[in-house]
Amino acid sequence: MKYYMLTFLSLIFLFQIEGQSELKITENSFQINDLNEKIFEEFTIQKLKHTQFVFIGEQHGIEEVGMFTNKIYNLAQPFNYQTLCLETDALAANKIFDIAKGENSVNTAKTFNEDFPFSIPFYNNSNDYDLFKNVVLKDGKIWGIDQTFMVQFRMNFDYMIKTTSSKVFRKKLQTLKGEAIAAYNNSIINKDFNANYIFKYDEKTHNELLSLSSNYEEREILYQLWKTKEIYAYNNISKEYYKNNNVRAQLMKRNFMRYYNNTHNNKDALPKVIFKLGANHAARGLTRTNVFDISNFGSELAISNGLKSLNYIVMGISGEVAIGNPFAPNPVIPFDNIKQFPKEIQDIIPSISKKYYVLDLVPLRDNTYDKRYSDAFKKIMFAYDVIVLVKDAKANKTF
Repeated sequence: MKYYMLTFLSLIFLFQIEGQSELKITENSFQINDLNEKIFEEFTIQKLKHTQFVFIGEQHGIEEVGMFTNKIYNLAQPFNYQTLCLETDALAANKIFDIAKGENSVNTAKTFNEDFPFSIPFYNNSNDYDLFKNVVLKDGKIWGIDQTFMVQFRMNFDYMIKTTSSKVFRKKLQTLKGEAIAAYNNSIINKDFNANYIFKYDEKTHNELLSLSSNYEEREILYQLWKTKEIYAYNNISKEYYKNNNVRAQLMKRNFMRYYNNTHNNKDALPKVIFKLGANHAARGLTRTNVFDISNFGSELAISNGLKSLNYIVMGISGEVAIGNPFAPNPVIPFDNIKQFPKEIQDIIPSISKKYYVLDLVPLRDNTYDKRYSDAFKKIMFAYDVIVLVKDAKANKTF
């Protein structure tokens, strides 16, 4: 009798916990059709207080993320946010900024993409240029902290050809640019990633270019080219996937601090930065690739300055997405992320009737609620502060 009574009480307690868990999620979430709605603006403004960094972890290829980032950038203006940080290298970020300063930025970006196709991944679309144009109009800055993209050698060689003061260096670069263009064309014709010039670029060539370079900027561009060759080799050649991700994360931190120290040394105020990165890069703690990425670094840096970071994950529930594979028969494909979400999120999805579902994760972290959630949900709960789910996501309008 005692055993059955304990079992009965345990079941009651379990049902109470599950019910309270669902209630806790409901109490800390809301739905909107428009990012300009008052409830979203007031929620975001409260979240932005006492922050130094905002990490927007995106599902690449959907237009709503650019719109979301643009809205956050606008709401963050009273908190002295000026800088947008992207998943490109510094040279690509500078190119994006220069294009965005022009009157016909989308047309200019299209032309550039025709000259150097796939050189700047993720941002070859008109939706993100609405964001970049807004940053320029608000006297903001754009930083790029990622590795150089694998087919970007053509673009970087071209830049140094146009800017170097060394005739010998220019002549050598012109030869290599021709080789890089030929290698890219060959890779497209044969649908072979490994035919790209990055795999031909060797230490002898790299050292020769270093010896011919004439200033720090050129040597920094060359450093980034050699570093990206190392990173891609871990993935494509030696299959050392942990090194691939870890060395990349270390490079992003190094590149970020070059910007940060330069800005901080020249100003009294701490730099405040909004990051637009892939979702994995925007997570605190160990990421799913088992590295401490730039977002964890930024979170700790903000704390050391008496502030904090604000970390979003923005994902489509389902819809269409633009993909960055030049060999794909269709640049836009349908997707459905539902099975990737933890059970708690899957249970919510049938009730989502509006465009955006926003869940504040911070209040859910109380230890008294820990056992009410799945391990998968708890990982998200501590990696990010806010989940934003997009219903019927639309693909970026790529060039």
